Amino acid sequence: MMQMILKSLYDPLYEGLEQSLNDVYSILNNETSKTAGRILGGPAAWNQEAYDLVQTISENVCIPIAAAFITVIFCWELIHLVQESNSMQNVSQEKIFLTLMKFALCMLVCAYSFKIVMSFYDIGAKAAKDLQRDSSIQFMGGVTLAELGIPAPTEDTVYSVGMIMQLAGYKIVIVLGNIGTVICSMLIYIRVMLWFIELLIYASVAPIPYSTWVNKEWGQVGMNYTRKMLALSFEGFFILLLFSVYGGVMSGLPLGNFTQSLVMMIGSGFALAVMMFKTSSISASIFNAH
Repeated sequence: MMQMILKSLYDPLYEGLEQSLNDVYSILNNETSKTAGRILGGPAAWNQEAYDLVQTISENVCIPIAAAFITVIFCWELIHLVQESNSMQNVSQEKIFLTLMKFALCMLVCAYSFKIVMSFYDIGAKAAKDLQRDSSIQFMGGVTLAELGIPAPTEDTVYSVGMIMQLAGYKIVIVLGNIGTVICSMLIYIRVMLWFIELLIYASVAPIPYSTWVNKEWGQVGMNYTRKMLALSFEGFFILLLFSVYGGVMSGLPLGNFTQSLVMMIGSGFALAVMMFKTSSISASIFNAH
C-alpha cells in the first residue's frame, strides 16, 4: 500500500517535471522565433503607427530644415565660387551648371531620404533572411529527464520518500529556471524594441545630414550618418547570427546532470541577452560608425 501511495505521488510529479523542463526550452524557442519574425518584418510591421509618425515627421518637419541648410550651403558655395574666380570673371558656364546640378541632386536626395535609409534596412533584412534560411536559430529542445540522469519510473521501480523529495527539489529548480528564461525573453524583446526605436529616430532626421553632402567641409556629416544607418540596419543580422551561434552552443551542452545542465542553459540564456546589447557596438565597429 505504501508503494502504491508513493507511486501515485511520484508518477504525476515526474511527468509534470518533464513538462516543465520542456517549457524552459520552449519559452526561449518561441521568443527567438518571434524576434526573427519581427526583424524580418521590419519597423513598419513591428509598429505601423510609429513608422507612419516618423515618416510624417521626416517629410513635414525635417525636410524644411534641410532646405534651410541647403540654402545656406548653396550661398556658401557661391561665395567661394566668386572668391576663386576673381569676382566671377573667370567662371565658365559649365562650372555654374555643375554647381546647380549638385544642389538639384542634393534636394532630390533629401526629398527621398527617408525611403533611401529604409532601403538600407531592406539590405540588412535580406542578409538576415538568407542567414535564417541557411542556419537554425532554435535552441535545443525535447530533452528528457532520463537524459539528465533522472530515470523514468518502471514497473520494477521501488519508490521512497527520498525520491519524491528529490523530484520536489528539482521542481523548485525548474520553477526558478522558468523565471530565468522569462527574464531572458523579456530582455530579448526589450533589446529588439530599443533597436527599432533607435532606427526610426535616426531615420526621421535623414534629410538634415544629407543636405550637407555637396559641401566639402560639411560632407562628413552625411557620410558618418550613412555609416551609422548601415550599422543600425545590420544589427538585426547580427542578432540572428547570435541566435544561430547560441543555438549551436545549446545543442552541444553536456547532459547527464540535471542541475548542472539547467544552470548552464539558464546561464547561456543570460549570456545571449547580454550579448544582444553588444550587437550595436559590433555593427558600429564593422561599419566604422560613430
